[in-house]
Amino acid sequence: MLLSSHGITDQGKVRNANEDAFLIDEAHQAFAVADGLGGLPGGAEASLRIVELLKQTYRHVDAHEERADLGELIQGINKILTKEGNEAHPFTGSGSTLTIAQLINDQLLIGHVGDSAAYHLRGDDFNKITIDHTMEQEFIERVGESGRPMMPPEYPHTLTRCVGQSDTLRVDQSRLTIAPGDRLLLCTDGLNKVVTKQQIHATLQTNASPEAICQGLVDHANAEGGPDNITAIVVFIQ
Repeated sequence: MLLSSHGITDQGKVRNANEDAFLIDEAHQAFAVADGLGGLPGGAEASLRIVELLKQTYRHVDAHEERADLGELIQGINKILTKEGNEAHPFTGSGSTLTIAQLINDQLLIGHVGDSAAYHLRGDDFNKITIDHTMEQEFIERVGESGRPMMPPEYPHTLTRCVGQSDTLRVDQSRLTIAPGDRLLLCTDGLNKVVTKQQIHATLQTNASPEAICQGLVDHANAEGGPDNITAIVVFIQ
């Protein structure tokens, strides 16, 4: 399946460094975003290391070979990152989110850990296809949206899963059938927790290039104060 894509990462307006990283590998039709944990040392190194490990993996995989288990791929990266993080930072380790999307023929494979996100647009139908691994999500699943006013303020930013903190890791995997005309967005939470879903939807629908849409999304996040690093990958399926 033919596609065109673009990715961008931006420091935002508040953070002193950019701890996000992303991968675009059009030869393997693979895309990923990673957001290093700012509350742990080496956040930027963790996300960059994940992207480096992904690049190493795909260099040894035939472009036409299906990688049916992105969970296995993420598990392998997690073990390396956990070992290296504990060696560099014995008391805390390091960590990062990771969301991978790979197109195999008309199938979109998703592997996901943390609170970065993947979205799918088809016509006017726009859906988030990942679930955040946060205290906020667990709280809402337990008590419902009506309990949101009682939720502690730190819950939206407290991860329940990430890459690099433990040898054992649960990875969410899903599969979606893709059609020509579909659009995909992968992003870190510096975008989708700052810009409304409605605004992201409207921007992704515009008659513009993937590059222009990525820049527009970053501009929207920075217009809202840019409180976090912002990373977006936009993919057009042709």
